[in-house]
Amino acid sequence: MKIIHVLSGLAKGGAERVAVELANEAIEKGDQVTILAGWQENPIYLQNKIHPDVNIKFIAKKKSLAYFKIIYWIFTNKKWICSKDVLHCHLTFGAVFGSVANIVLKVILRNKTPIIVETYHAVGMSIPKFNRWLHSRMVLQRNGLVLMAKDPYWDNFILKHPHLKTKIIPNGITVLQTTNNSKQKHQLIKEIGISEKHKYLIGTIGMLRPDRKPWLYVPLFYEIYKALGDEVHFVLAGAGEEYNKIKNLVHEQDFLNNFHMLGLVNEPMPIISNMDVYVSVSVGETAGISMIEAAMCKVPVVGIQLIENYKVNKNDWVWSHGDLREVANKIISLLKNPKEREKLANTQKAYVTDNFTSKLMYCSYNSFYKQILDSGNKA
Repeated sequence: MKIIHVLSGLAKGGAERVAVELANEAIEKGDQVTILAGWQENPIYLQNKIHPDVNIKFIAKKKSLAYFKIIYWIFTNKKWICSKDVLHCHLTFGAVFGSVANIVLKVILRNKTPIIVETYHAVGMSIPKFNRWLHSRMVLQRNGLVLMAKDPYWDNFILKHPHLKTKIIPNGITVLQTTNNSKQKHQLIKEIGISEKHKYLIGTIGMLRPDRKPWLYVPLFYEIYKALGDEVHFVLAGAGEEYNKIKNLVHEQDFLNNFHMLGLVNEPMPIISNMDVYVSVSVGETAGISMIEAAMCKVPVVGIQLIENYKVNKNDWVWSHGDLREVANKIISLLKNPKEREKLANTQKAYVTDNFTSKLMYCSYNSFYKQILDSGNKA
């Protein structure tokens, strides 16, 4: 199968990571794959993790020019695009590209290939109503839509548009092989500047965007710090527009020496694998890529729930709560009970290994592609 994945830039983000995981897995299975990025980013962020057999193309060197070049790029490369089986769109840039491609290639030029599929990566997130509505209009131009998890808005949308082929496919990553040892942890805490006398290390890694409310980690840690004092340290790694806001909040508290902001980290595994508890935001039943990574590293994972009045159900592999005091109490309980912590870590690792691997994700996508292609051939 010949596949094009279209996304914004090859930056550090869950959606970008999923696209790369799909591309790498597809190459291993014998597909021909191209990643078409809107603009160039520092290769160390993600590009260097792409399989060497994956073809990489860029529409523009800078983000400011990428959207303006979409129409020209599609017309210039229309024969090449139409020689592929699947055009798979990710994120806002991919959605816009897919909509323009549909108009140019299918409406104007009457081409049947490629099929246009989109993965909507913002399931459950707080998005302005108009933006979400506009995106839903673009989705109607697709041959297929994939969601990471169930979402009330999109559940209703699917019911109203039964002709649109849809599928829920959870995110997946390559199974991680980690080796934790005391020497590695000693080196890590030395580099971060953590006292050797510390007892517990908790933290998170992610993009510091407003929709993810990363400032919540400050009051959360305050609750934990009140109970455990200098025994506990918090590590926050990541970059984004909320960085300075969080930094200012930390400086207003009395735990400045225990809250460590590392900025952008290219290799998160040595940090995650040496945590005692990993915490991140959950949106309903959806857990982010970093939470899957932590579970694979056999680090227990706890979530801050962003959906109001959400109740954890038996199918949720990550316990989460919207009340920060409840989340803090859960983390404190795990820190104080090593056996409970180990049991949760083992359970979560087994679950993600069985459900959230790149191989399983690829198989589901490949089946979905074929379903759409077959239905088009029969039409």
